[in-house]
Amino acid sequence: MAVEWYSVEGTDAQDRLLAAWEDAPVENLETLGMLLSTATRQVIAYAPALDPDDTNAAYPDDYALAQLRQAQNLWNAGRTDGDGAVGAEGFTFTPRPLDKTIRTMIRPIDGRPDVY
Repeated sequence: MAVEWYSVEGTDAQDRLLAAWEDAPVENLETLGMLLSTATRQVIAYAPALDPDDTNAAYPDDYALAQLRQAQNLWNAGRTDGDGAVGAEGFTFTPRPLDKTIRTMIRPIDGRPDVY
């Protein structure tokens, strides 16, 4: 199935986004749209290239999850304190743009040895 990217274009798209990301910053749809657009470009840039000869080639639908998680990381990265951490009362989270978890969503590890 072809990917259905998350967006803020229209009520249905916003409802879908809020169902997946409850505390999405919907008070500023322009900023949220830019976060999602940036995350989409980053996912596509990291993804294996599509076969240009295959007219039916499309990114898999699970890339939308990678896009969503990357947009969340970008949002959190913009809300960090001076040390680069988010959190209160001693609990912190340091966001890493396109972290290992997101990269493995896009390019899963197949478990086969890679010998040259």
